[in-house]
Amino acid sequence: MKLSLSQLEAYHRDGCVIVDCPFPQTLAQDCQSAVEKVAIDPESVTADTRRNHFRLAPQIPGSYWCALDHTVPFLKIMLHPEILEMARQLSGDDDVYFRNGGINELAPDHSFWWHRDSEMVYTEFMHYFSGASVAQGCLRVIPGSHIGSADRFKEEAERRRRNQGYPEEYWVDGIADVELPGEVPLEVRPDQLIVRDSRIFHATGLNTSNEGRSMSHWLFRDGASNDHRFRFEDVLTEELIEALSPEQRDALWLGRDFDIAEGYRDEREREDGKVMWGVV
Repeated sequence: MKLSLSQLEAYHRDGCVIVDCPFPQTLAQDCQSAVEKVAIDPESVTADTRRNHFRLAPQIPGSYWCALDHTVPFLKIMLHPEILEMARQLSGDDDVYFRNGGINELAPDHSFWWHRDSEMVYTEFMHYFSGASVAQGCLRVIPGSHIGSADRFKEEAERRRRNQGYPEEYWVDGIADVELPGEVPLEVRPDQLIVRDSRIFHATGLNTSNEGRSMSHWLFRDGASNDHRFRFEDVLTEELIEALSPEQRDALWLGRDFDIAEGYRDEREREDGKVMWGVV
C-alpha cells in the first residue's frame, strides 16, 4: 500500500494523515487477545515511571517496555507488507529498518502535554485498538507544526499555562494541557491508522473514560540514519523470529553491522538480558 497523491500532499502539508488500516482486523484482535493473557490489575502496576501503561506492567522497573511490545501479534501488524511499502515510500528508501514499536496505555485521568518528539525526520504509525475519541484522550495536533522550529508553539503553551495557573509539573493527573490556536483532535476508528511526521507538535486529551486507552505505535528509519535502538536478535527469541516472513525479518536488520545509537546505549546496557520478547 502506498499513500495516494492527495494523502501524500496532506501528510507533507499538515504533518499527518489518517488512512484505513491495510491489515485485517483479525490481526488487531490477536493483539487484544494477547493483552488479555498478560494484563494485570491496574492497581498492581507500581513500577511504571514512564506513564506508558495501565494494565501492562513494565518488564523491569523504569522501563518503557512491557511483555508485548515486540511480540508476534504486534510485529505482524507493524511489519505487515503494506506497512513496509508505505514506510519505504515515505522514507524514500527501500532499505528501511524497523527501529522499534511500543504499546501506550493512556490511563483514566491521564494525558500527555504538548511536545515535539524529535528534530529528526521520520514517520510514526499509530493504531488505536478500540479507536480514540476526545473523551478517551485522543491525539491533539497542530497541523503544519512539523515545519520549522517548534519554539513558537512551546512558548505559547508555556504562556497559556502561566496565565491559566497550571502547575509547573508536567502531566499532572486529571488535567489536560492548554488549548492552542489551530489545534485539532484526531479521532479515529479501530480500522484507521494515523500516519504522522515525527516533528508534529502534539498532545493528548484527558482520558475521562474508566478504561485505559490502548495504542500501538512504531517507526522505521532510512538505512543511512544511525538511530538503532536494538539488535533485535538480542531481544527476540528464535521462535519469534522464525514466525516472521523473510521480508519482515529483513526489516529488523538481523545480523547486520551497525552501532546502537548513542542515545540508547545506557538503556541497552541497563536492560541487557532483562528485556526480551517471544511468542505469546
